[in-house]
Amino acid sequence: MGYVGLIQSIGLAEIGFEVVGVEIDKEKVEKLNKGIPTIYEKGVEELLKRNLSRLEFTSSYEKIKECDVIFICVGTPQDKHGKPNLNFVFSAVESIKNNLNDGYKIIAVKSTVPVGTNRKIREILKEEEVDIVSNPEFLREGSALEDFFNPDRVVLGFENEKKEKAKEIMLRIYKSFRDKGVPFLITNWETAEMIKYASNAFLATKISFINEIGNICKKLGIDVYEVVKGMSYDKRIGKEFLNAGIGFGGSCFSKDVKALIAKAKEIGEEARILEEVIKVNEKQPLKIFEIIRRKGIDLKNKKVAVLGLTFKPNTDDVRESRAIVVIKKLLEEGAIIYASDPMGIENMRKIFPENENLKYLFDPQEAVDKSEIVLLLTEWPNFKELNFGDKLIIDGRNIVPKEKRKNLNYEGVCW
Repeated sequence: MGYVGLIQSIGLAEIGFEVVGVEIDKEKVEKLNKGIPTIYEKGVEELLKRNLSRLEFTSSYEKIKECDVIFICVGTPQDKHGKPNLNFVFSAVESIKNNLNDGYKIIAVKSTVPVGTNRKIREILKEEEVDIVSNPEFLREGSALEDFFNPDRVVLGFENEKKEKAKEIMLRIYKSFRDKGVPFLITNWETAEMIKYASNAFLATKISFINEIGNICKKLGIDVYEVVKGMSYDKRIGKEFLNAGIGFGGSCFSKDVKALIAKAKEIGEEARILEEVIKVNEKQPLKIFEIIRRKGIDLKNKKVAVLGLTFKPNTDDVRESRAIVVIKKLLEEGAIIYASDPMGIENMRKIFPENENLKYLFDPQEAVDKSEIVLLLTEWPNFKELNFGDKLIIDGRNIVPKEKRKNLNYEGVCW
């Protein structure tokens, strides 16, 4: 019952299915059964409470004996080599195997897994009366429920074209999406697995691409956002994921790109573009410090407001947030930090506990007032309305409106 699992459970319950959510963390189970969300996401609390009669959360795998379809939604964090750690996936598979009863079941893998994983799951369960379906998720944090109910596409990967029973059941589960005209791609395991990785890798590439263009534009005195506007009229390019700034974070892009690079190396192929995507992203937040050095500022004992801790607005997720890179560098340089975020403070505390050089403030205006330099790292809407006074503002997300910049001591990372 992590991010994907909870959204899947609530979504299916809202459609009308009875859902059992398995979670080994008993504290989470207790909260969810009381209608208390364990993630911050728009609409989750309302739908969770509304569907409690169709939802049951438990720490016992025995409950899956009552279920027809079992979705695996566990995390696949990367290891030190950039490869996905599949321990949670295979542990879940073993637990499922130990709790199967007589009768046919479908195991649908929503976890993001490397090519070949569904085939390995089949090997573990080769003697069981089950079909394995690759059903990757394409949820965006901050709008996950919207994406669940209105997906761009649904991908279903099967072992082969003979799996008619599994197809019929999976298509019945997602019938409401088909009725709305959502595109369905019926394919094999390996293709479905690769679709997820290729999709995230391409989006990450767009971000690193426009950040490189932004870096060039800045030195040439060109507004990269005017360039993006001109590019976006080309239907082949569009405007999505062309927001120049300090790079991407979150639990998916970096992990999935590195996983694809690792898979390429494993089979003797190079992934040069993807390797550069990661390099650009790792360097991009440090552009802030290039600006500070160019202005001749010594950060030792300098008071700095860090506004935005989550990797994007409308979530409490700080995984791979660019703020982590920035805070680490500020602490190394001896700055005094006042960090603020509407939702991310508690999660960031786990990474950087509060100390004499780092204070967390829920009021962003207070953080600005206490500081000499203001760093804007997440595009929370309320940051636009702050009174910055004469503080140096370094904007990493194009937050401050153009008309407001002319009266400020302002500089953008890429513009």
